[in-house]
Amino acid sequence: MPESLKFSIITPSYNQGQYIEETLLSVVNQGYSNLEYIVIDGGSSDESIAVIQRHADKIAFWESKKDKGQSDAINKGLKMATGDIVAWLNSDDMYTENAIRRVAAIFAKHPDVDVVYGNVWQCYPDKTEKHINKKFNPKQFLTGINLHQPSVFWRRKLHDEVGFLDEALYYTMDYDLWLRLFYKYKSLKTDSILSKFRCHEEAKTSNNPKGIYLDYRKCVSRFFRSAGFDQHIATLRALKIFDHSDSNKYQITHQFTEKSKQEIVDEYAFNCAVQEYSFGNVAASNKILNYCLTTSYKKQARRFMLKNNLGVRKVINLFK
Repeated sequence: MPESLKFSIITPSYNQGQYIEETLLSVVNQGYSNLEYIVIDGGSSDESIAVIQRHADKIAFWESKKDKGQSDAINKGLKMATGDIVAWLNSDDMYTENAIRRVAAIFAKHPDVDVVYGNVWQCYPDKTEKHINKKFNPKQFLTGINLHQPSVFWRRKLHDEVGFLDEALYYTMDYDLWLRLFYKYKSLKTDSILSKFRCHEEAKTSNNPKGIYLDYRKCVSRFFRSAGFDQHIATLRALKIFDHSDSNKYQITHQFTEKSKQEIVDEYAFNCAVQEYSFGNVAASNKILNYCLTTSYKKQARRFMLKNNLGVRKVINLFK
């Protein structure tokens, strides 16, 4: 098949010398002729530069200089990319064999599709692997991040409408982008395993669950603000689980029924209660859980409260 669609793959890199060669090889060995590979290194002090230089003849552009972090590096690459299709692959992850060719065939066959995503192998330090097979679900995606970033590809032209990564989000900049893409454009899932996602202690998402939670809460608050959840926002504010630190909105074309909105809010509130409890914020968790006792999540809330010896207030006044 003619490789008419040009792919631009961006790898952000910083001191991942022990992993980056596998990442680079997984891209340059794809055997896809119409490929632009861009590597943006943030000034690594380990062996990363030497590894990149070994493969420089197969990299369209690379640089190593201090930047403002991972999102800044990815944005640099996306803004200079010239491909029809773009994606990024972190410097500790890998593509599977022929992944790009398989994705290209889907885009070529479905010109109305703007986002293609697939399955992933989660790889652990003990050499075990776990097959992750998740399909985008408009309701579930708001209450649990269930798509793996390295297996998502999209048309570069979408950035003209939705912009680039939000560099203020340290952990969930990919989730923020998915909220802008999946609820506005047509996506298609392939059952192919497109990438390997490496799980290890050095990964930034392994070390700060509270930071991830706060970023996630900001993204979901933006979504609620954008998708017609107005009647629920006052309650979420009173529970202190609505982030109003910015006024950003997404362009949402997906429509939710009022029942679906309520179910999403119910699950979101319960998940926030569990998270708050895990961080030791017992009073905050208890307040949210008492609200949950009035929702479709009352059984889950009561079970959690009994298990963790949390009290149940008979009279609920969220606005106190």
